Amino acid sequence: MAVTVLNNPAGLRLKFDLGKDDSTGKTKVKSKTFSNVKHNASNEDVYEVASAIESLQQYPVLEIAKIDNTTLA
Repeated sequence: MAVTVLNNPAGLRLKFDLGKDDSTGKTKVKSKTFSNVKHNASNEDVYEVASAIESLQQYPVLEIAKIDNTTLA
């Protein structure tokens, strides 16, 4: 059986630390997703873009994730 691979655009998700919730004491987190990242972009390239975006944000970044949207069939 042959597998068809479609390289759909990847995504980039940043999670931000908005501080503690006064009522629960838990960390408030907000995420922002950017789409249409080239499927063949290296992890280093995606990280560099995320770092540039991070420098423009008000809150510190907790997590940077590359979202792979490869379709296998």
